[in-house]
Amino acid sequence: MARAQQPRAAPPDSARLSRRLHRLAEVNVRAVGPERFATGSRHYEVDSATLSQYRNGTVAELLQDRTPLYIKSYGPGQLASISMRGTSAQQTAVLWNGLNIMLPTLGQNDFALLPVGANSGLAVQPGPAAALYGSGAIGGAVLLSTAPDWRPGLRGSVQVDAGSFGLRGSSAEVSTASAAVAVRVAASYRQALNNYPYTTQEFGGPVRRTLAGAALRHQWSLAPEVALRLGQAGQLTASAWFTDTDREVQPGITTGTNRHAEQLDQSRRLVLSYRHQASARAQWLVRAAAFEDVLNYHDDGLTSDSRVRTTQGQAEYTAAVGARGSLRVGAEVQHFSTTFREYASPLTTENRAAAFALLRYDPQPRLRLTANLRQATLPQGNPLTPTAGLEWDLWTNGVTPDSLSHSAAQALTLKASAARSYRAPTLNERFFNPGGNPSLRPEVGLGYEAGLLHRTQLAPRASLQTELTGYRQLVDDWVQWTPGPEGYWRPRNLRQVLTQGLEASTALTLRRGAHRLGARAAYAFTQARTRRATPDDPVPVGQPLPYVPAHTGTLSLDYAWHAWRVAAATSAASYRYTDATAQTFLPGYGLLGGSVGYAVRLHGAEALLLLQGSNLLNHAYESYEGRPAPPRALGISLRLSWL
Repeated sequence: MARAQQPRAAPPDSARLSRRLHRLAEVNVRAVGPERFATGSRHYEVDSATLSQYRNGTVAELLQDRTPLYIKSYGPGQLASISMRGTSAQQTAVLWNGLNIMLPTLGQNDFALLPVGANSGLAVQPGPAAALYGSGAIGGAVLLSTAPDWRPGLRGSVQVDAGSFGLRGSSAEVSTASAAVAVRVAASYRQALNNYPYTTQEFGGPVRRTLAGAALRHQWSLAPEVALRLGQAGQLTASAWFTDTDREVQPGITTGTNRHAEQLDQSRRLVLSYRHQASARAQWLVRAAAFEDVLNYHDDGLTSDSRVRTTQGQAEYTAAVGARGSLRVGAEVQHFSTTFREYASPLTTENRAAAFALLRYDPQPRLRLTANLRQATLPQGNPLTPTAGLEWDLWTNGVTPDSLSHSAAQALTLKASAARSYRAPTLNERFFNPGGNPSLRPEVGLGYEAGLLHRTQLAPRASLQTELTGYRQLVDDWVQWTPGPEGYWRPRNLRQVLTQGLEASTALTLRRGAHRLGARAAYAFTQARTRRATPDDPVPVGQPLPYVPAHTGTLSLDYAWHAWRVAAATSAASYRYTDATAQTFLPGYGLLGGSVGYAVRLHGAEALLLLQGSNLLNHAYESYEGRPAPPRALGISLRLSWL
């Protein structure tokens, strides 16, 4: 996974402009991304080639293969949740085009429900970032985005896929643009029987069975976007993302029963944004969004249907401060309306709001500083979350890190940040009946990180980037569901949790003649333990959190030569405890996947035939207890693209 290339003919992000000028565009409207104000924090962007490889897959699959993040999955097409820096799935914010898309009832995202192909950008920012991204950004944030393609003419691609265990899929993307209008439409469809074999231990010894009740009946996604240039100073963009997933819920093999559970997940997301460049040194942006999320679950003895409507509004103003600074101020509001019979009131509403100020100041080209602040207003409290960060080029060999251009040029940068973050209690935690606790306090975290970034130009078209980061974070008022004297479970603010660890990564890019090579290795050491508990907490102090592996890592290679395309990715995770007592655990595992493709040009079009394989070493493992993962699987894809 390497840093993303410049968006296709889109105006460059001003974060990539000269650090001396801090000017916005004089003619074209240019976006100033929030990462500009994330000085001192790690920030990964998935490049366009990697996004293309996973275009008919999910964000869960991409992150598991290409990052050291731990993805806890119930099975292919099943619930997939993330653990970032030892925090819970609810403590990772997921934004689409700048807006939080977490499910308000659960307070988290199922990454198996997020098709990659609907987006043109994917980035990950580990670590606390609530000042930038709001509630939930305690462990970090996953940033999904779309961008208009302003290149004139018609272009697009279609792809069909087939693979082991009943996998079938297809996808298409079409874009066209004139001087004033740009249109992009991306669509995908996938289904799978997931009837793969697995082995289970019984009294008489190992028994080989075939998985049942885990079919992905269908998953489709449609993402249209229209952008209008309004003169030379404005851009109006309408974006939509519709998803529909119908699946059986894989039963645990240890329960011995199949309740024939099935789940329907539907999301409708609409965003209207207008960006206006008021002058060469200032711009403002407004967004309005309407989301609807449906989650219907049924099994032999239970029916649970919910519908949540979310309305959001954002406004922000960005301006240059002198010749060396940038300031962004803004506000946002959210309104949730939920129809769920399991709540004390069948129709439940909640309002949230926040105001923020983000400051970037570069006293000199080799030193970048940020100071950010967000004040949230929640029904349960008003958390204040400041952030401070710096980047200092200790050694640049006569050039800045953004202008490495000649052989043997090097740069060494010190990065550091400190941030406070928060997570608002979910609607389930507050209103579920019985058990909801309206008096829950927001979870609040205080984190620090520091590291070194080294960049070197090995040759005119070869570069190496290496980064090492250490971090430490305390999260107070961690919410846990525990059994109460009334006979049912209820959430309470029970404990303080300490997460700390190290992250290391290195990325090599090489272009020589017809050869193109990208290689990346990443490793994470993570420790998450209870630091302090209330008297009501049944878990002793010092216990490691379940499903947080101490060691995770990935290694990926992407190679192209003339018409050939070769990719390989391996990922590994150490053992994970499966409960809070740290008595039972799942063994570690390592996975190897890869693909080989050949492209043929046909009169302005390109046909790519791709052979793919996952779990090529055929390891038996479980990401979640009682849910066996698939064995070796093979697939074939055919893609036709025209430019």
